[in-house]
Amino acid sequence: MPIGDIAGEALGGVVRFLGRIVVEIVVELMLVGTGRLLLRMLLPRSEPGYTACGVVGLLFWAGLAVGGYWLYRHGA
Repeated sequence: MPIGDIAGEALGGVVRFLGRIVVEIVVELMLVGTGRLLLRMLLPRSEPGYTACGVVGLLFWAGLAVGGYWLYRHGA
């Protein structure tokens, strides 16, 4: 096996590993974590599921982005 193939495989593995870490941080902390926090504040006696937390977190961040863009466009 040529050295270029070995280096390419090693580099590909490192990039996949770092990409997985970034995705885990973004999805777990920003989306699911925010959704879980919001749902626990709104419904303190329930245990929200992973999907519900992800959807609520995604909607929160999307709403925040749209609101920020709206404020920027309307000069507030």
